[in-house]
Amino acid sequence: MPLKVILADDHPLVLVGGALALRNAHIDVVGEAKAADELLAMLGERPCDVVITDFLMPSDRQDDGFALIETIVKEHPQLALVVLTMINRPAALQSMLNRGVRGIVDKRAPMDELATAARAVADGETYLSETLLDILNEADDASEAMPGAPLSPRETEVIRMFVNGMSLQQIADREGKSVKTISRQKRDAMRKLGVDHDSLLGEYARDHGLV
Repeated sequence: MPLKVILADDHPLVLVGGALALRNAHIDVVGEAKAADELLAMLGERPCDVVITDFLMPSDRQDDGFALIETIVKEHPQLALVVLTMINRPAALQSMLNRGVRGIVDKRAPMDELATAARAVADGETYLSETLLDILNEADDASEAMPGAPLSPRETEVIRMFVNGMSLQQIADREGKSVKTISRQKRDAMRKLGVDHDSLLGEYARDHGLV
């Protein structure tokens, strides 16, 4: 059975382009809504697996995107919810996830990403566009990157690969991340360890069995 998706956005080009991208990926778009109230009515009438909705759309009942999310999650808890947005504030993105959103797609990303997100959340995964994931990771790392703080698992792995001879580009390619993300993780790890030179990382790696 093909995956069934309802897509909602008040911008016609996004609605048409998104629906086309989903159908080209052999996903069944069973509904297209242009407003929050239309979406909520459609959800009560048409069975689907995934809802992909713009964060802010016109509504007679609510002008707050968070209220729309809470309504969908409360009234249709079985559905996987993906938000399409240009918002890039870490607190807002985290608040969406805390309210039950399973996927967040950057509106500046290619439309093909909608299909990837829909399939991921339908399989029970959490999906974020890489640009948004980097923003959340950066916010997390900034709050944790204090001298003496323990390294996160991903920071430990970056250090392990680095001291074993991999370049930042090679690590980024292996992990499927940007070089900027890998560089930041390495820098934050060094700050936590209180070291200011790459050569000192080898000592940490030997002490912790990473080489």
